[in-house]
Amino acid sequence: MSLAEVKHQAHAHRQIQRALRAGRLPHACIFHGPEGVGREMFARGLGAMLLCERPIERKIKEAERESFGVDLLLEGCGACEDCRAVASDAHPDMHLIYRQLNREHPDSTVRKRKAIDISVDVLRHFVIDRVGLTPQRGRYKVFVIREAERMTIAAQNALLKTLEEPPGATLIVLLVPSPSVLLPTTQSRSQAVRFDPLPTAFVREKLAAHRSDLSGEQLNWYAEMAGGSIGEAVQGVDDDLAGVNGRMVDLLAPSKGIPPYYATKPWEELAGELADRERQRDSEISDTEATRRGLRGLLKLAAAWYADVLRIAAANEIEPVNREHLGRLKVVAGAMRATDAASAVKRIAEAERQIDLNVNTQLCLETLLNDLGRISRAHSPKAHSPS
Repeated sequence: MSLAEVKHQAHAHRQIQRALRAGRLPHACIFHGPEGVGREMFARGLGAMLLCERPIERKIKEAERESFGVDLLLEGCGACEDCRAVASDAHPDMHLIYRQLNREHPDSTVRKRKAIDISVDVLRHFVIDRVGLTPQRGRYKVFVIREAERMTIAAQNALLKTLEEPPGATLIVLLVPSPSVLLPTTQSRSQAVRFDPLPTAFVREKLAAHRSDLSGEQLNWYAEMAGGSIGEAVQGVDDDLAGVNGRMVDLLAPSKGIPPYYATKPWEELAGELADRERQRDSEISDTEATRRGLRGLLKLAAAWYADVLRIAAANEIEPVNREHLGRLKVVAGAMRATDAASAVKRIAEAERQIDLNVNTQLCLETLLNDLGRISRAHSPKAHSPS
């Protein structure tokens, strides 16, 4: 596990390397940014460096300096017993914390709970009670908390004293999409480190290495839809998101007639399929959360469609993501003003925010489709006739 494996995160590398060289590494960090861009890999690589018997200074090649943001990278050697133990998830002083750890809790009551959140019981047993222990190998203790936004309020409050006054040689890393999802008291006791979306070309390269069965056009579509996240791209392939997108396009731009915006059932069925895949991936989440995730996924596809319509209607030179459906895009763009397409994108974004605020998903979808129908009222059967 090496820091050099995390590319295109120049800001994070610069911030951490400066702190290491100044001997001022924070005892608690918030690594924030999209999923699948290297936050956890970076945290584990940093942990490997702190636990390493003989850290090294890697000289960054000139061609990669922009990617790393530094000329020299202090990291673990990768060869000592400690580095090998971290790489195999077997180091006694490297602790990965996640909500499903409740299954390993000594209290049978905690073990029986569904791991929807990171409870105070899990945090106390696996972090707070262990922070004060002497490192087993005598150097550092590293705690990486995955999905830290799922820590309950009680769990975050219990962690405050540890964040404020941790024993020496301790690092706690909270992995979150944004610092704002944590309590202000948690934020104030930690150093925020930003992680950025990855370049689309890099995501495509990694996806191609992971899935050699995909065509060039499929690789392009999944990479562009991933929003700079390798994890999102891989998950999209696993979920056959391109297939779902094709069926959604049939709803938004049928070959004949006016799009049936008011028919919510087809949308609910598509969102339900994505929700089922979320349940298969994470059996611990609630049905409500799976439904919300499924609808978010569908709205992301709808937003990408209208963004493409906007590009064509506004004669933007940026190539559309949905190039496979270029003919339909041009028909829709010819029947909509660019301002209407922009309004549709904005309205979908508003619906996504409502879902995040736990608004009733069915009501949210019904209202959205009604508004999309109103925005797209310029459409006519003639505009959607086969070309």
